[in-house]
Amino acid sequence: MTSALLLGATALATALPAAASPAQAATACKIQPYGLIGDYWRSMGGATGVFGCPTTEEYSIPNENGRKQRFTNGQIAWSPDQGPRMIVAAYEQNGKAVFRWGPTTPFNYDYWRVYWKADPARNLGDETLRYPTYTVRTGSRTSGKMVHNRPTGFINSEGYASTYTFWVRGCDSKVLSDTCRQGYTLPVSVKV
Repeated sequence: MTSALLLGATALATALPAAASPAQAATACKIQPYGLIGDYWRSMGGATGVFGCPTTEEYSIPNENGRKQRFTNGQIAWSPDQGPRMIVAAYEQNGKAVFRWGPTTPFNYDYWRVYWKADPARNLGDETLRYPTYTVRTGSRTSGKMVHNRPTGFINSEGYASTYTFWVRGCDSKVLSDTCRQGYTLPVSVKV
């Protein structure tokens, strides 16, 4: 009886299709990310994750230290001036722009300054909407995340509000003035 149950289980297992592994899901894309950007993309689900497949090869940024890659639903950049393994990423999820960063190790910070802008900018009445710098305090001194809701009245004819672009820098609180030693990261963008 035991051998019959094992035989039945084996036959059933071979009859059902196996779930795709992360490696198999990644190979569904024509372009394969590599290095730190590829590692981050795979950790976020690869082709079936929030970014989808790459739309460009990884590329350098003129006059900047680091690399960037575009995906169906956002961008990932390696920004080593803020930490040798520092990744910044922007993607669309549930109609919102999500911006993530880290790790900044060996650097750590008291808080984060996130700068964002939308392109094209909209003129709302007599005043053009200004794009602020947010102060973000997270539980981590080496990484963070910000979710940005689309402002009211920002939907264009294609259903997109804009392309949102994000930068971040880590800062430390000081008595007379705060310091932000490593400056802003490379920018990353997403359409929402």
